[in-house]
Amino acid sequence: MIYLDNTSTTSVSKKVIDVMMPYFIDKWYNPSSIYDKAKSVKKDIEQARKTIANFINAKSDEIYFTSGGSESNCLAIQGWIKYVKSLGLKPFIISTVIEHKSILECLKDLHTSGIDVLYLPVNRYGYINAEDLKSALKASFLKADAILVSVQYVNNEIGTIQNIYELVNITHRYNATFHTDAVQAFGKINIDISQCGIDMMSVSGHKIHAPKGIGFLYINQNTKIKPLIYGTQENGLRGGTENVPYIIGFAEAIKSYDFKKYNSADIIKIKNYTIKKLKEELNCKINGDENFDTFNIINATFPQNITGESLIYMLDISNIMVSSGSACNSYTNEPSYVLKAIGLSDNEINRTIRITLSDSINSDDINKFIHELKRCIYLITEESE
Repeated sequence: MIYLDNTSTTSVSKKVIDVMMPYFIDKWYNPSSIYDKAKSVKKDIEQARKTIANFINAKSDEIYFTSGGSESNCLAIQGWIKYVKSLGLKPFIISTVIEHKSILECLKDLHTSGIDVLYLPVNRYGYINAEDLKSALKASFLKADAILVSVQYVNNEIGTIQNIYELVNITHRYNATFHTDAVQAFGKINIDISQCGIDMMSVSGHKIHAPKGIGFLYINQNTKIKPLIYGTQENGLRGGTENVPYIIGFAEAIKSYDFKKYNSADIIKIKNYTIKKLKEELNCKINGDENFDTFNIINATFPQNITGESLIYMLDISNIMVSSGSACNSYTNEPSYVLKAIGLSDNEINRTIRITLSDSINSDDINKFIHELKRCIYLITEESE
C-alpha cells in the first residue's frame, strides 16, 4: 500500500494508542468529579494541555480542547462575534476565497444574518496581497466597531503558506483580531505563538497521527470570545465532559512527533523528485508555489484526456491512495473553489489530483506511483479512443 492522502488524515501511531488505552479501561473517571481517582484524571488533562502549549510556546490556559479543526474555526469566529455583539458593538469579518469549507460555510451563515464579510482574492499561487488586506482594514475600520481577520496558514489543497507574520502585523495596526486555521500548518511549520502574535489558532489532531475527533483552539489571554457549547469545562468556553483518552493521545502525538524529520532535506528531496517525475514523464502542471509550499502537498493537473476521479479509482485498485482535493468536498460535483480562485478552468480542475507525502515515503514508492499513474492514464485514454 502507498498512502498519498496525508492531508486528509493520518494513521494513529501505536505510541498514541498505547497511552490512550488506560483511559478507556482503568482511568475512565469523569475529571469534573472530586474524588481522588477523578482528580488524577483531571491532573493528566492539565499535563496534556501543558505539553501542547509548550509545543507552540503558549500558556497552558490559552489552550481550549475541541472536537477538531472545524469546531475550533467556528468557535473562534462565532464566539468572537457573540462577544463583540454582547458589548453592543458592530463586528466585521475579513477572510479569503480559499479558506477551508468550515470557515466559508460559517461566514456564509453569518452573512445571511446581516454581519458584513469581505473576502480577499488570491493570485495564481494562492497568496493574498498584503495591500489588499490593508485596503480592506482601512475601509472596514470606518464602518465597524471591531474587526476579525481569518486567514488559513497553509491551504489544504495546494499547500500555499501565507505570510502570517506580515498579515498579523498589518491586522494589529488597525487594532483588529487575527485568527488562523493552522490545521495543515501545525507540525509542518515551526509556530511560535509568542513571536508571531496570532490571537486565535485552530488545530486538529488527526493530521499528526492523533485520533480523529480531537483538536484545540489557541486563544491569546487578551482575546475574548463567548462559548457556543455552554458548560463549566474548558474554563466555560467549551462545555461537555472532556474527551480524556483523545486529549491524552493528542499530547502523546505531539511528544513523539519528530518535527525535524518532517522538515528534513530528505523530505524536500522526495517532494522535488516527485514533482520532477510528474513534469518530465507526464507533463503535469503543478498548482500553487512549488518552491515555497509545504513539503508534503503536491497539486497536479494532467494534460491528458482523463479525470482526476477516474485516476483515483484506478490507483485505488493498485492500492495507491490519492485524492482530487479536500476530503470535505469529495462527494460534491462542484469544481474545487480553491483551484478556481487561482485561475484554473473547470476542465483543468477535473484533470487534477492532490498528492500528500508522509515522512516515511521513499523514492521506490514514488517510482511505483509514477509507473501506476502512467499505466492508468494509458488505459483510460486507450478506452476513450
